[in-house]
Parts: sequence; structure tokens; C-alpha cells
Amino acid sequence: MRQRIRRIIIYISLLLFPITLNFFSPYVSVDGAFKGILAGSVLLFIVMFLTGIFFGRLWCSWICPMAGLSEIGMTVNNKNVAVKKLKIIRYSIFTIWFGALVTGFILAGGVKEINLLHLTDHGISIDQPMKYITYYMVLFTFLILTLTLGKRGACHSFCWMSPFLVAGAKIGRVLHIPQLTIMAESEKCIHCKKCDTKCPMSISVSQEMKSGRIESTDCVLCGECIDTCPKKVFKYSIKRHR
Repeated sequence: MRQRIRRIIIYISLLLFPITLNFFSPYVSVDGAFKGILAGSVLLFIVMFLTGIFFGRLWCSWICPMAGLSEIGMTVNNKNVAVKKLKIIRYSIFTIWFGALVTGFILAGGVKEINLLHLTDHGISIDQPMKYITYYMVLFTFLILTLTLGKRGACHSFCWMSPFLVAGAKIGRVLHIPQLTIMAESEKCIHCKKCDTKCPMSISVSQEMKSGRIESTDCVLCGECIDTCPKKVFKYSIKRHR
């Protein structure tokens, strides 16, 4: 039931993407920065960072519209990906984009205006025929990366939003703030490795759980391992990081 609810939420989020696209857009945020405008997308990224402190990367599996597209892609290609190699690409993209964002605000003399609907007429991102080109390019990029690379290939290699969530999660750990996490009673494990097979983030869950919790910042708290495990080894919990 939990996974059905999760999928319903992310599929609805995907259907709403023509409305919400600009609020996730790196282009809109940078365009606004060079004009001294704090766009709605930047504010959303800040919110992601703050929620990451308490909830880690929960956003990635329960709210993100691209999560729905990734789930669809995984029905075609469900192989694990080379997480470490793709992470280099992802953070390189993030560094270039974030550098452009900061540079824009510096050249503009700082934030002069807050405009949640910057480049978003009538509150809808895709309101003109030409904007559908951008919309379908984004969808195609995320889908083709998942189909060619494997499980959430686009999330691992292309996503510019996850670094905010990872940064928030790591700061929460450093400050020993109670965070939502997945705990494990490793002594119950029968080594069936169903958790490894089911994990959409290519995490070696059976290895991670030996410490008593899933430590990897790649964990998106989807709960697949919890619902798959025949011995109920895993559970959600709110804990401080050691």
C-alpha cells in the first residue's frame, strides 16, 4: 500500500510538470540572478536544502516529478548504475550551474527583487507552443538517461537539485539533528538480497544495513527495502546521526 501511495503522488507530480517546470528550472534561476531577481526556483532549492536537514532525500522518491518518469524508465532498464562515476558528472554540472547563479547575483549587485513567478506567465510554466520544446527536451533527457544507464540514471548523472538535499542531510548529520532514516535489525537478515535488487538507487543495502542503518546519502527513503524484506529487517525511524 505504501508504494502504491508513493507512486500515485509522484505520477500526479509528473502530470503537473507542465505547470511546475519553471520552479525546478536552472535556466530560470540563472536568468533571474543576472537581473537581481530571486526567482521561485531558487527559493524552492533553498527549501530543499532546509528539508534535507531533517528528511534527507525524501523529496527524490516522494515528490519530485522526475521520480515518476524514472519509475517508468525502470520498467524497461532496471540494472544498477555506476554510482560513483555518474556522481562526478552530476556534481560537475551542479558546480557550473551554481557558479553561474552566484556570479549572476554578484554582477547584478545582489538580490533586488523576489519574484516567485519570474518567466512564468499566469502561474503556468508551459503556456506557449514554443515552451513545449523545452518541456519535451527535459522529459526526453531524463527518460533516455534512465533507459540507457539504468536505475535512475538521470538522477545520478544529471540532476542539479539533489546536491541541495545531500548538503542539507550532511549538515543535519554534523549538527546531530534528528533525521528521518531507515534503521535495520541486521541480526534478522537471511541474506536473500531482495533489498539490493529492489533499491532504485543501486545501493548495496545488504552491506549498508550491517551498521544498523542506511548511511548512504544516495538513499531516497522510498521504503522499497522496508516493504520488500521478508523478515521485516528495516523500518523508518527518526534518529540522530552518530
